[in-house]
Amino acid sequence: MLPRRVHAKFVIIHTYKWVSKTRVNFPRPNISPGVILKKHFVLKQSVLAVALALGSSHIVLAQQAAAPPTATVYITGSNLKRIGKEGAQPIQVITAKDIRDSGAATVTELMRKVPSMGSDVNLDTNDGGFSRGASTASLRGLGSTSTLILLNGRRMTPAAYADPNKGNSTLYDLNSIPLSALERVEILKDGASAVYGSDAIGGVINFITKTNYQGAEVAARASANDDGKFARKGANIFWGKGDVESDGYNVFISADVSNRDRVKRADVKDIEFETYQQINGRFATPYGSTVSGVTSFYRESVPGSKNFAVNRSNMAERLVTRTSCDPSQQLVGATKMGIAPTSVFIGRTFCNYDTTQFLEGIGEGKDASVMTRAVLKLGQNAKAFAEAAYSRTERAYTAAPITIGQSATTNFTSESVGQPYQTILEIGHPDNPFPNARASVGHRFVNLRGGSNTLNDNTRVLAGLQGTLGSWDWETAVLYNQTTKEDTDYGRLYLPTLRKINAGATIASISADPSVGHNVVSDDKASILHWDGKVSTQFGQLGGGAMGLAVGAELRREKIKLIPDPVLQRGDIFGLANTKIDGERDIKSAFIELRTPFLKNVEMDFAGRLDKYPGIKTNFVPKVGAKWTVSDSLALRGTYGRGFRAPALVQVTPGGAQFFLTNIADPRRCEPDEETPRDGATELDCNKSAAATGGANPDLVPEKSKSISFGLLFSPTSYLDLGLDFYKIRKEGEVALGLAADALKNEARVPGNVLRDPNPANWVRDANGNVIQNSGPLLMVKTPWMNQGATEVRGVDLDVAVRKNLGEWGTLNAKLSSTFLDYYALAGTAGDPERNLAGTSVGYADWNLSGNDQPRWKTSLSSSWSHGVHAFNASIDYTGRVSLLRRYNREVTYEQPFCQYGTRKDSDAEANRDTSMPLYEAYFPECSINSWTRFGLGYTYTGIKNLTLNLNIQNVLDTKAPYDPIYGVNTSAQPLAGYNEGLHNPYGRYFQLTARYAF
Repeated sequence: MLPRRVHAKFVIIHTYKWVSKTRVNFPRPNISPGVILKKHFVLKQSVLAVALALGSSHIVLAQQAAAPPTATVYITGSNLKRIGKEGAQPIQVITAKDIRDSGAATVTELMRKVPSMGSDVNLDTNDGGFSRGASTASLRGLGSTSTLILLNGRRMTPAAYADPNKGNSTLYDLNSIPLSALERVEILKDGASAVYGSDAIGGVINFITKTNYQGAEVAARASANDDGKFARKGANIFWGKGDVESDGYNVFISADVSNRDRVKRADVKDIEFETYQQINGRFATPYGSTVSGVTSFYRESVPGSKNFAVNRSNMAERLVTRTSCDPSQQLVGATKMGIAPTSVFIGRTFCNYDTTQFLEGIGEGKDASVMTRAVLKLGQNAKAFAEAAYSRTERAYTAAPITIGQSATTNFTSESVGQPYQTILEIGHPDNPFPNARASVGHRFVNLRGGSNTLNDNTRVLAGLQGTLGSWDWETAVLYNQTTKEDTDYGRLYLPTLRKINAGATIASISADPSVGHNVVSDDKASILHWDGKVSTQFGQLGGGAMGLAVGAELRREKIKLIPDPVLQRGDIFGLANTKIDGERDIKSAFIELRTPFLKNVEMDFAGRLDKYPGIKTNFVPKVGAKWTVSDSLALRGTYGRGFRAPALVQVTPGGAQFFLTNIADPRRCEPDEETPRDGATELDCNKSAAATGGANPDLVPEKSKSISFGLLFSPTSYLDLGLDFYKIRKEGEVALGLAADALKNEARVPGNVLRDPNPANWVRDANGNVIQNSGPLLMVKTPWMNQGATEVRGVDLDVAVRKNLGEWGTLNAKLSSTFLDYYALAGTAGDPERNLAGTSVGYADWNLSGNDQPRWKTSLSSSWSHGVHAFNASIDYTGRVSLLRRYNREVTYEQPFCQYGTRKDSDAEANRDTSMPLYEAYFPECSINSWTRFGLGYTYTGIKNLTLNLNIQNVLDTKAPYDPIYGVNTSAQPLAGYNEGLHNPYGRYFQLTARYAF
């Protein structure tokens, strides 16, 4: 049985499936949100060294005592001038050296190494749906929508996507940021709505590119695993001229190109491959699909009913399969192939179609980017600055050719549901094998190309001024950022040609007709036009020094326009949904920050922000932070803030995404075990695909949040620093699609949200033989946007940094970054029970919920030793285990939790255990996804003038990605990978070689 999670998918339903439970799933600016330093801070200098010296600690602090004060430093999280680099907020800094030592090839890979990042991210894969080709970040597992992405201190435009899945209404695509151009990354792991805006509930990631660069540099890189798979290669160039202070200007330009190879799913071997084979039957046989170019025929049950469902009790009379393919393609159906035990193909000879050849571990990709920045002094007290950037990412994904099946398929126009299509061969049709009944078919159009191509272009232009007037520092800038997306779905079926089959044309003639296939191309665009201005000053005098004040305002126009292919819009494409949106809005914001150093060792920060969105009353959110320097080696700090997030533009614009729901166990046509069809139904009703649509909801209100952090900075010696931060974030009323499961469960109460075939001939009977009224096949489920329940996360971040000068033996640095998730609670709707689900797969721990894997521990430990022209580094990365036990079902707590997978037992609290993997508990008696530990090594050589060589080896011990049955369910449509891409990767032992030459 497939998990009953339902995922919204912009796909043809006969080709794709999703196996998760109910889901619809610097140049540093001269002026930037930050601080200007002109004095040393009183805290012991070793305490103040961690983040910028070593780049991974929460502690964003000052340099060693011997170093002179830095003239200007900008730190994410504030607009105030400060006298110390560390403040009340927890910030992690990843330096250029950290990036090099990590072995990451992309920004996405770098973010996956951050312990505070959640597993609910998009990873540049073909998910068959709305976020295809995009990569995102999700701090604290609160979703990409709640994680604000900045580039050089200013926001990026959301990408041109409209993903209705929870937490994905706003996608900031990390693929548009070139890793080679980064000087550092600053991660504010605390809600920052008061400083940056409503979409920073979970935190802020600020990607900061190189600045004031002088000279020229070229670099080349290549990487692959020990099997030669997942290969990447790339090159970049930097050039800069002029020093801003001495020459009055600086001009900098960088360019980067790269590409990656396609990897077949069958070649992904650095997972628990043998386990995957034995439990799922995946790749153990050549089985791909029972639907091939050799047609299967299904007999109509009652004349005129359009019911061609077949089950094992009547398949002998109602199913005809041909075996006119090559004998090498003939198979006999068996459960070892992963075919469900109830399938009508068990024990039957059929023509296999090898879909596995199209499955991918990763698709082919090409990337290119160019970025430039210029700064010009305008006298002693002013500067002008400008930035321009362009990036292009192209992703090609393969997929099997399209199929048609015996049940009706919903089609869409741009405005509504179109005329369904169902292949019906009348009596006497040349292909109909039944002389006295109509027939439908299962057929694959093997002559058509499957797959897709996604092309994203991102253009960014910024111009601004900054300076000083008296005691005031000021800055203003205008930003325009636009992203375009061209999405191509190959080989879709053109309905006017396809319908000729029902009019008497043979399937063979239509398959050979060039007009039956159409490449569907969308034309999508999103942009922001953003102006900001701010001033800051110091005034007055308190016990610890002058107070600081910053005020500012922002105006932003957001636009998104998603235009489907005209052929799709008019409803002439089989089984493919439209995503059509044309909306814009203006947002007005103002903020204020106040720093109050009440005593020499006690200071507080206060911030507030007003945001005005169209149709929503002006909202104010406050934030307060405090820091107490107890002694030279100990400081305490904490923050409290409120936040709000307005519904995304795609959620308030008429139109929006249409989609298909997959893996539905229709409660009217299936027994409670969600696996056995009722009398008159078929196995497809227990693994159903149906059309769905969201819709605007005038009663939507903004999400609200509260965040609290408390921590300490401790430096007991001159070479040891420790940061410990406790955090709590609670988000209420998240705007998301309503759940299909709720619509089906409440069908009797709200029948308008469920659309079924009204023909009484297709109604089913219960176990007593009684007809169930209005139980026709499911056609559509309406799931309008709604404010859902709450998410609360609590945990601890630990950062330790050690640095030691070894004299003639060089220097040694080490750092530990670890996140412990103590509490994770999710309420699907307001008033639902909230339980601690940390360490579990949320959607299984509570069967009522839809959620991701939430390991308790994620840790990264790294060290480096530098001696002359040699530098060595080593790392350990750890991801904790995840339980798959079923514990709750909304208000019900099971006295005895049971495993979601394996053999059904009498003691199971529910009858719907997934029995498709009966051996699961024999292999995994603890019913959990195992923990994962990887070791890495690196070496850098600088003994040749101007040349730097670096070799990095990730996962030296070749530790396989743990088996995750959620992503290992085997269906004929889309066998998945056997591992969770959000937590693990299948690269195995991975090598990266980089050569850099400076002129």
